[in-house]
Amino acid sequence: MMLRTILRAAALLSFSLAFIAPAAAEDDAKLVASVPPEVADVVTGGSWSAGDQGGLYRAFVIMTDSGGEFGARIFLQWLSLSDDNPVPSVVKTVPIKEINDQNLPNASIEIEAEEDKDNQTLLVVSGYDFDADKEILLFVKAGEPGVYFIEKTPPKGLEGPPPEGAESPGEQK
Repeated sequence: MMLRTILRAAALLSFSLAFIAPAAAEDDAKLVASVPPEVADVVTGGSWSAGDQGGLYRAFVIMTDSGGEFGARIFLQWLSLSDDNPVPSVVKTVPIKEINDQNLPNASIEIEAEEDKDNQTLLVVSGYDFDADKEILLFVKAGEPGVYFIEKTPPKGLEGPPPEGAESPGEQK
């Protein structure tokens, strides 16, 4: 008798899930459609911890007309994870003023992080200045919620190739 009740409940559950799945897909599609076209890039990664809270970072490139000049604006967000809810919650969102003040004409972002190092995530912002015909690389080190630091030089391993005609390290002429 108990087995029959369990099987009936399982059948009823799978039958009802068949109707829920398309509704969930429609909700996902509505969520994607709600993202404004000004959102040009979004990345998530790294990890942070502060006290009994912890989570991951999310960074945005927003293409907007700010103060009469169209360009890329960078925002960094701290998302909190909890055991009782699989959906992260937003703890803090900040604009990266030092980069936004540069009025970059375009930008993309990457997150570089080591799995076991909280509060040491690197946000790599890259763009291209068409007038000067040069690549732009900027580095932001993210810490606890609301805290970030602008890195003046690229971290080891992210220096990029040497300029044309320059000697590579270890190369002797």
